[in-house]
Amino acid sequence: MNKADRGRTPRKASSSKDATRAPHAAGAREHVMLMIGTRKGAFLIHGDQGRRTWRMDGPHFLGHIVNHVMLDQRNGNTMLAASKTGHLGPTIFRSTDLGRTWNEVPNPPRFGSLPEEWGQRAIDYTFSLTPGHPSEPGVWWAGTSPPGLFRSEDDGLTWAEVEGFNRHPMFPKWGAFNVGTPDGSMLQWITIDPRDAAHM
Repeated sequence: MNKADRGRTPRKASSSKDATRAPHAAGAREHVMLMIGTRKGAFLIHGDQGRRTWRMDGPHFLGHIVNHVMLDQRNGNTMLAASKTGHLGPTIFRSTDLGRTWNEVPNPPRFGSLPEEWGQRAIDYTFSLTPGHPSEPGVWWAGTSPPGLFRSEDDGLTWAEVEGFNRHPMFPKWGAFNVGTPDGSMLQWITIDPRDAAHM
């Protein structure tokens, strides 16, 4: 960690311990890919099965803050990246060719209107991206800052609020907005129960 990043929210990256195995090209043997989000863009680190040789691909989104990069292992090709830029603000980019090309999604997560007593919220950034259950192809989940839960049913192209969470009567107590990391409070992790698509 360099001095400029001390005290800031760490970006998420897969480690060599739990690195994603993905097809490098059609018909090729599986390889290992590390997906690393940083304050200076995203990097994809490709290694062979033995993890003896490595190749760096990137930076993608140079100048963007990339909080999370995730591969959908249900199809082995679709990737989403949660990015924050100076001109676009918080958004999500999508790739369907294992990160070779990217396009901004047309409808990233956004809060709708809230009860007046709650005040209004605007997304500062998306922090967490999670593919849905294997029985629900095309479903993705996203967690944001301020804390919010969102669901996509079209492979990450458009997103809708999960109102049972975002508008729950207890939400003002769950989503404490003035505490947490120097980058603000957030919904940090989303875990889908592999035994039950309805259980998170």
